[in-house]
Amino acid sequence: MNLLNNFKSFEDIKHYFREQVKKLHPDKGGNKEDFLNLLEWYQNYLKNYKTIPKIKVVKNPPLKGNYFFSILDLSVEEAALGGKKKIQIFGGEKVCPKCNGTGKNQNGKIQVCNFCQGKGIIDNLNCPYCKGEGYLYIENCKECKGKGKIKTLKEIVIDIPLGLKNRDILFIPKEAVNTDYDLYLEINILPHPYFILDGTNLIYKCNIPFWEVILKKEISVKTLEGEEYIPSELFTQGTPIVLKERGPFLENNKRGNLIIDFNLYVPKDIPLEAMKLISKAVKIIEKRSKNII
Repeated sequence: MNLLNNFKSFEDIKHYFREQVKKLHPDKGGNKEDFLNLLEWYQNYLKNYKTIPKIKVVKNPPLKGNYFFSILDLSVEEAALGGKKKIQIFGGEKVCPKCNGTGKNQNGKIQVCNFCQGKGIIDNLNCPYCKGEGYLYIENCKECKGKGKIKTLKEIVIDIPLGLKNRDILFIPKEAVNTDYDLYLEINILPHPYFILDGTNLIYKCNIPFWEVILKKEISVKTLEGEEYIPSELFTQGTPIVLKERGPFLENNKRGNLIIDFNLYVPKDIPLEAMKLISKAVKIIEKRSKNII
């Protein structure tokens, strides 16, 4: 039972096994021999899977070897949460559809075949050089650069390791993704409008209008899980707010913190009418404060 080429990840294989068990189990009316073959196949796969080198972070790719090096762009969320990532790599080769494998530009310049002098025939046989055409294409195909074949792209799914940092180099062994070569991918964490990865923590930079702190009981903030609301009084302390274990997922089932680095926003140009209302509000607050004291 050689089905590995049909799957993109270990999770797909496990899902396939579970579905087949439901169909083939003798208690469900399945064939006993087929069920035992399925168990044997899955057990052998698990044994082999344990010996397959896993994806890991390395310092540098080797100086020599059969491998492909590229840049892997990750969003801050992908680097912080992990999960799966679809990427495209080079697969095998196929005949260039532009030139049909000739390597020449079929619409380009031509020249008379010197071997048959443009006749296309030698001794009543088609000329072996121009294939009986009497002329030769002299410009290389732009699609395949004259090779006659082009490389195909193959889509694979990888598991993003936890705790990745910018410029880490990811080593993906060929056995893990069923390719003919190893992969080395340099991590490039893309800029985010408000999230910044800082070591084991995630920083959320934001501007909070001062009136929201005064008028609202809760302020909306961004987290990796989405929008949340936290007490507005936390924004009156003047220091960053730390939400423990709400940052990036790390190795060993740990998680960093989410640090809300906020700035109380005050508009540069406040309308005169608004200034008068603010002044009136301040007087009311000051008067009440004196009465309390």
